[in-house]
Amino acid sequence: MYRAKDSKLDREVAVKVLPESVASNPDMLARFEREAKAVAALSHPNILAIFDYGSQDGVAYAVMELLSGQTLRDRLDAGALAQKVAVDYALQIAKGLSAAHERGIVHRDLKPENVFVTKDGHVKILDFGLAKRTEQKAEEETNAPTQSKGTEPGTVMGTMGYMSPEQVRGYPVDHRSDIFAFGTILYEMLSGRRAFKRETAADTMSAILMQEPPALSEPGKDVPVALDHVVRHCLEKDPGNRFQTAKDIVFALSEASGSTVTSGAQAVAPAPRRRRIVIAVAAAAIIAALIVAGVFLKKRSPGPSPAAAPATAGVSDHTIAVLPFTNMSEDKSNEYFSDGISEDLLNLLTKVPQLQVTARTSSFSFKGKDMKIPEIARQLHVAHVLEGSVRKAGNEVRVTAQLVDAATDTQLWSQSYDRKLEDVFKIQDEIAADVVKQLKVTLLGAAPKARQTDPEAYALYLQAVQLGRQFTAPAFQQSDALFRKALAIDPRYAPAWDGLARNFANETSQGLLPNKAGFAQAREAATKALAIDPNYAPANARLGWIAMFGDNDLAGAARHFNRALALDPVDLNVLGNSATLLMSLGRLDEALALEEAIVRRDPVDVTGLSNLGYHQCMAGRLDAAIASVRTALSLAPGRGGAHYQLCVALLQKGDAKGALAEIEQDTSEVWKMIGLPMAYYALGRKADSDAALATLIAKYEKDAPYNIAAVYAYRGEADKAFEWLVKAVEYGDSGLNEIVSESLFDKIHKDPRWLPFLRKIGKAPEQLAKIEFKVTLPK
Repeated sequence: MYRAKDSKLDREVAVKVLPESVASNPDMLARFEREAKAVAALSHPNILAIFDYGSQDGVAYAVMELLSGQTLRDRLDAGALAQKVAVDYALQIAKGLSAAHERGIVHRDLKPENVFVTKDGHVKILDFGLAKRTEQKAEEETNAPTQSKGTEPGTVMGTMGYMSPEQVRGYPVDHRSDIFAFGTILYEMLSGRRAFKRETAADTMSAILMQEPPALSEPGKDVPVALDHVVRHCLEKDPGNRFQTAKDIVFALSEASGSTVTSGAQAVAPAPRRRRIVIAVAAAAIIAALIVAGVFLKKRSPGPSPAAAPATAGVSDHTIAVLPFTNMSEDKSNEYFSDGISEDLLNLLTKVPQLQVTARTSSFSFKGKDMKIPEIARQLHVAHVLEGSVRKAGNEVRVTAQLVDAATDTQLWSQSYDRKLEDVFKIQDEIAADVVKQLKVTLLGAAPKARQTDPEAYALYLQAVQLGRQFTAPAFQQSDALFRKALAIDPRYAPAWDGLARNFANETSQGLLPNKAGFAQAREAATKALAIDPNYAPANARLGWIAMFGDNDLAGAARHFNRALALDPVDLNVLGNSATLLMSLGRLDEALALEEAIVRRDPVDVTGLSNLGYHQCMAGRLDAAIASVRTALSLAPGRGGAHYQLCVALLQKGDAKGALAEIEQDTSEVWKMIGLPMAYYALGRKADSDAALATLIAKYEKDAPYNIAAVYAYRGEADKAFEWLVKAVEYGDSGLNEIVSESLFDKIHKDPRWLPFLRKIGKAPEQLAKIEFKVTLPK
C-alpha cells in the first residue's frame, strides 16, 4: 500500500498494487476491473471508497481513500469493546453490508482485519470484492483457500474462524455467509473472544459446523438477552434460518440495544382491520424440526459445574420453563400428544401465582434444537427447566419428567409414570405438585388440578388444537371436525367448546367465514363453554374478543376481559387482547406498556411483536415500530400484513418510494390492495392511485369499507372518507374499533363531522372515558 497525492481529487489517497499474477492474467485482470467498478459504484460511507483502478506497465492498481486509524483486529487485540461501542460499530458494518448486498456484491471474507475504524470512530469495510478474489497469497495466510467469482461447489474460500458452515463445506454461498461472518465479529466485539477458534484448523471447522459459542448474556457480562439473540440469529447453521438481509440486522440491533434507526427506516402498520388476528398464534416459522426419535433425557452430572454456576445469577428461584416433552412413541404421529401434555403442564404451573412460567411460544421455540439446559435458561431468564418424554401405546402411557437446576445443570428431581391413558391427568397433577414442592413454593390456595375428560376426547382435543394453529383453511376444517368428535364423546368438556370458538373467531378474522355467521358460531361455542364452567377464563376472553370485533361493543368487551383477568391475570392471550382494547379506547400509553410487558415474557411470539409494532406506529413511535415488525418478519418471513405496516409508517415518515417498495412485497392480497393507492398517491401518481383504489373497492367494498375510508382520509378527500365510514357502520366493519387511534385519519380530525360521527358510534373521547378497564402489568 502506498500513499500518494491525486491531482484530480486534490487530496491524498492510498494506492494498492496488486500481485503480478493479476496483471499478467487477462481473465483475472478483467475480473478485477469488473469487481472494482462495482465496488466503486457503491459510494457508501461505511465502505472503503475506490476512486480509480486499472493497470499500467504490467502493474495492476487500485486508488482508494486514505484512512487514519486502525483495523478492528487491532482494537480487539486489547479485548472486548464497550457494549455501546460494539453496537455502534456493528450498526455501521451492517449498513455497509446492506448497501453492497442490495447491489448484488458479497464480501465473502468479512473479518476484523477487513474492518477499519478511523480516529473519529467511523467504520469502513475494506477489500470489498477485491482481496479475496485477487490476492492468491491469502490462502497461505488464512489456512483456507480463496475463491474467485462463481463459488463453485467443493471449493472452500474465506478466513478460518469467520467462514459460514456452507463455506466450510465448499457449498455455493451468497450474502447470508456475510451475515454469519458479521455474527462472529459482533460476538468477538462483545465478548473479547472468537466464537469458534480452536487449537487446530480442523477443530475450528468442526466447531463452526457442529457447536454453538458460549452465551453472551451470562451474569456479569451485562449483555442483554435480546442482543445475544441477534448474534445467535446471525450464527444459525442453516442460511435459511439466519437474518435474510443485513437491513433486518440493523433494525434488530437497534431494538435490542435501545438505539434508534434514523436512516433507511421503515415502519410498522396495523394488521388487517376486519381480518385482524388478535388471538395469539404459535410462531411456526421459528419452531425447528421435530425432535429426532430416540433422543431421550440428557444425563446430568451428580454435582454442580463451576463453569455453569453463575448461569442464572440474579434470576428468581421461582422461575421455570417447560420444554416440549419428547415423543418416544413408535407412532411418530403422536407428536401432538407429547406436545399437548407439555403445554397443559405449562398451563397448570401458570396457575400457581408464586411461579413465573415462560410462555409457550418461547419455550417451544427450542424444540428440536441441540442446546444445553443452562444456555436455554439464560435465554429465557429462568432458574429451572422442566423437560421429559412421553411414550403412548394403545391405552398405555409412560411419562418421564425431570426438573433441572439450570445454574448447575443438575437434576433436582425425576420421576417416571406408567399408567393407563385415563390417568394422564393425575400424572400432570403429580408432576405439578412435585415441581411446586421442589421449588419450595408455599401455596396460598389449593394446588391447581388438571381438567379431566375422557382420554379419547382428550387425544382428539390435542390434535384439534395443533391443527388449529396452522391457520389454513384445510387445517381449520380438520380441527373443527376433531373438536366436534371430542365433544360428541364428552359434551361437557369446556376447553373443546372454547377451542371451537377460537377456530370460528380465527376463521372469521381470516375471511374464511362470513362476519355475521362466523361471530355467531364463535359466540355460541364460547357461551356453551361458560355454561359448563362460568370460571373458565379463556371463554370469558373469547366473548370479549367477539364483543370487540363482532359487535363493536367496547363496553361489553371490557366487562368480559375484566372477568377473564380476574380469573387468570397472567394469561398472555387475554393480556394481548386487553392491549388491543386499551388501544381501541384511545389509551395508547397503557396499551404500549402492556404490549412491551407481553413481549418481555414471550419474546419470540410473532403476533405479540406485530401488535406491539402496530401500537407503536399509532403512537407515532415509528422507528421503534419498524424494529418490532422487522423482528417479527425475521421470525416469520412472509407474514401477511407486515409489509403493509411498514408501508404506512414510511408514508408517515415521508418516504413514498420506500413505502411502495414495501407494499409490493406483502403476501396478503387485501393488504397490498389497501396500501397501493396510498403509496401511489404519495408519489404523485394520482391516476395509478385512483385505479388501485377502484380495484380495491370493486373487490372488497363490503369487506374493507373502514380501510377504504382510511385511504380516502389519507388522500385528504374528507367527503369520500365520511361516506365510507358510514358504509363501515352499515356493513358492521369491526375496524371501527380502532378509529380513535388510527393515524391515517389525522387529516380529517378537524373536520366538523369528525366528533359527531364518533359520538354516533359511541367512540367519542367522553364516551370512551366512561368505560372502566384497568390492567395490572404482569411482572
